[in-house]
Parts: sequence; structure tokens; C-alpha cells
Amino acid sequence: MHVQDMRSILIVLIAGIGDLVLASKSIRCLRNANPEATIHLLTSTDASVLARNYPYIDHVSCFPIRELRKSKKHILDIIKIVWKLRKTKFDQIVNLFRVDSRAGALKMGLLFALLRSKEKVGHDNKGFGQVLTKKVPRDNFQNRHFVEAMLDVAISAGAIPDDKGIEAFWDIKCERKWGYLFPKKKDSNHRLIIGLNPGGEWVTKQWDPSKFAKLADYMIENYNAKVILLGGPGDLSIASEIQSATKNGLTNLSGKLDLNDLAFIINRLDLLVTNDSGPMHIAAATKTPTVAIFGPGNPWTHGPYLPPEMNRVVYTALSCHPCEKPLCESMECIHKVSLEDVLTGCSELLRGRKEVFQKSMKDYALLNRA
Repeated sequence: MHVQDMRSILIVLIAGIGDLVLASKSIRCLRNANPEATIHLLTSTDASVLARNYPYIDHVSCFPIRELRKSKKHILDIIKIVWKLRKTKFDQIVNLFRVDSRAGALKMGLLFALLRSKEKVGHDNKGFGQVLTKKVPRDNFQNRHFVEAMLDVAISAGAIPDDKGIEAFWDIKCERKWGYLFPKKKDSNHRLIIGLNPGGEWVTKQWDPSKFAKLADYMIENYNAKVILLGGPGDLSIASEIQSATKNGLTNLSGKLDLNDLAFIINRLDLLVTNDSGPMHIAAATKTPTVAIFGPGNPWTHGPYLPPEMNRVVYTALSCHPCEKPLCESMECIHKVSLEDVLTGCSELLRGRKEVFQKSMKDYALLNRA
């Protein structure tokens, strides 16, 4: 195939880290249909760290959406990015994400109007369809898991579906950096390694740190588990509170990990207990058994994309649930999630391991007594 004949595709996913992971199936399926194409991805600065590891993507461009919310000076950065992308006449531009507001439709419509392509595909909602040549129905994202909804957008763009799930990739250097935390070879008697992720984008999604501390103590005392505390720079205070409240020692990596490190470590865990967050989706992508704690979020559309035997979702059924409020006076939905319910979820996923631990401790005691 001559260079001038190669297809050029731009995938637009200006969203968070978790959304990138949820979109990984759609991106891979677009690659399935276009094995020789040059695939570009326009995504958030945060998500770009992981995006650069995906083998299906050739070029990643950063759209500083979070930075813009903090400072309007980033408008110049956005103009530069759009101008650079405008130099390429793409064969196809696909916006995988939903459009759920007039303001969002206006902004995305302006972006699509400025970029050059003979085919533009996306969610026909709130007026965004006016700039599209292929439109996914307005109700596509209603009451459906985001993975499946985004896949339908990709299929409209010609993607070839497969039977694989979502994926996450990391820099191989992380394995040399953090490999010491994990056994070289796992067997049925290896010491359990359990990760706790107490952070979350919204305070309404953050479970009580004191409950995380009690959970850590329970896992250490009843399963002889090694507990690793995860989190970004913004979670240092929560992690410190949990560490101070525990009676047993745990490994606190909060604030020490970049996204590559986080993905590698989650991949090696026996279990992750997490708030509704990006790390929850990374766990699903790496097939790590997960107990997910939900506050206001919708577990049916954004829950762990895992088989039932690999995940448990814990939430409080209220008349106002789910909602999309980053702030709430009562925060009843997250406060009412009980430690007992989370422990039940953990025990179900670790069924059999407690018996293995108790037997090994009994054998050890007999051996030392002889």
C-alpha cells in the first residue's frame, strides 16, 4: 500500500483515565477493521499517559481539558493542538464519548467543524448530530454499560467487534521498579496481596477512611494478607489517615505511583477494594478481582467490566440513586455503605483462601512443636 493510500483515523476521547480504559475495546475493534491505517487519539492529558502504551494507537495528542478548568491560559494550547490536527485531512473522525449537554455539544461541534474529514461519526444528541455524517442514536448511552455503548459508536464507524474485553498496558520499566513487592511465582499457598484504593475524583465517591482501616486490619489478621495502599498525590491525606488508624502494618504507596506504576501493581494484586474510580476500571482491564464501592455513580453503566464471579459492587439503594452530583449535603449513599457488606464481597471473591491460610498456619504450628 502506498503512503498516500493509507487511511488516517482520528479517535476523539476527551475524558478521564477510566473512560480511556473503558474505550479500549472500541479502539482495538477500530484497529481490527483498519490494520494498515494510521490511528490518532485526541484525549485528556491524564489519560494520555496510559494511551501511549496501547499498541493500537500510532499518535496521541493531549487536549488539556482539566487544565483549562483551572486556567484560561490553556486556550492557547488548545488552539495549537487543533491547528496541528487541522493540517491532516483525516479519512474518518470518531468521537467515542457521549454528548449529554448543550454546552458539550457546542464545544465538540466546534472542534469537529474545525477538523477536516470526509466522515465524522458520533453521538447524535443535543445538536451535535448537525456536524456528523454518521450518527449514533440519542438513546445509545441510556441504561447501557459504557463499554457496550462506545462499541456501538465504533461499529458505526466500521469497527470489527471481537470477544475480548477491555485492556490496560504499562511501561515495562515498572516491573523492574516494583517487582520486589510480589512473589516471582504464585501458587495456592502464596501470601495474598490486596490493594486498597481510597481516593476518588469527587468527595461523594470516597468511602470512610476509618472503614478502609478496619478492612485492612481484617484482611491482615484473617487472611495474613499483605495490604498495599494506593493513591495519587491528591490522596496523601486520606492514605495517611488510614495508615494511622490501622493496628497492623501496611505498605503505603499513595503519592509514589504514576499511572504506569499503578496499572502494573493493580495487575499483580489478588484483590482490589476500590471506590468508583479510574483504578477500578484498570482492575477490570487487567482481570483483577474487584470489590467496587459506589456512592452516587451508576454501577450498571460504569461498574467493573468483569464477569460476575470476578467482581462485587457494593452500594446503597436510595430513591435519589444514581446521580451525578460531585457535592451533596448528606452524602448518605456513600456513608451508608457498610463495612460488613464490603467484607462480604471480599470473602466471596476470596472463598477458599481463608481455609488455606488457616491450614498452613496449623501445619506450621505442628511443625514447630515437633
